[in-house]
Amino acid sequence: MTSTRQMVIMLFVVAVVCAVVLSCVYAFTAPRIADTQMKLTLAGLEQVIDAERFVEIVPDTLWQALDSLGNQVGIVFRVFPQGYGGPIPVTVGLDAGQRITGIKVATAAEGLTETPGLGAKITGDDFTGQFKGKCADDVALQKDGGAIQAITAATISSRAVAAGVRKGIDMYGSSLAPSCDPRAVFPEADAFREIIKDTLWQAMRGEAAAGIVFVGAVMGYLDTIRFMVGSTADGQITGVAILYSQETEGIGEVIRDHEFLDKFKAGIPDAISGATVSSRALINGVVDGIERFKEYLK
Repeated sequence: MTSTRQMVIMLFVVAVVCAVVLSCVYAFTAPRIADTQMKLTLAGLEQVIDAERFVEIVPDTLWQALDSLGNQVGIVFRVFPQGYGGPIPVTVGLDAGQRITGIKVATAAEGLTETPGLGAKITGDDFTGQFKGKCADDVALQKDGGAIQAITAATISSRAVAAGVRKGIDMYGSSLAPSCDPRAVFPEADAFREIIKDTLWQAMRGEAAAGIVFVGAVMGYLDTIRFMVGSTADGQITGVAILYSQETEGIGEVIRDHEFLDKFKAGIPDAISGATVSSRALINGVVDGIERFKEYLK
């Protein structure tokens, strides 16, 4: 009995000592590990956009890219689209005009689980370099109507990266400083005459008024939705762009999808099933804005 008791006490003492030693080791190494991880993260950000410093907006997911004066030059975000072998970690840089400045696909050492020699080729410059300078509309495989050439025998991995990058632009593009360039929704105009500062412009073709561009705001499901609309003199919508929204990710934020916004050019679309509140708010805002400024269409 005494021997058993001594053994239990000894095991307890050993366990306590081990716990104390491990705690001391962790307390000593944790800051160094965190510092190393931060340096690796920053190195990854610097590979996809030229910036002086980065401000974390969403932990390990979204950063503002700033120049030496503190002005925003773009953003960097991370997405994890599902590939053939598992999630594919992708880091993407986006400039103020929502054009890709670069992308970096994680290597096998960084967690990539795609097939070596096949899907793993998505880490190469021949593939990732195709994304530079592209906007969201171009980010799809050529066989899907986009500008990205898939890697032979690795279509699933290639398509996953393209889809992930495009979705990331739609999700995080609103983190860029809003751009109120009326050409974004009325590209056919030669010039614009500002009528109400930062709110209403008259679109000109030569010396004649061709229509208007206006900025509006409505309350969505979670927050205010700011948008820009172009309309010809006869009331046909030339384009709709979202300047700001923070609706539910994967649900209300589908109002940013180009497929939905482009429907306005053919008439007022129906609300999106599953995102009724957000989409109906935008639709009503567009209609109300055209009614509000219709006198400038004459």
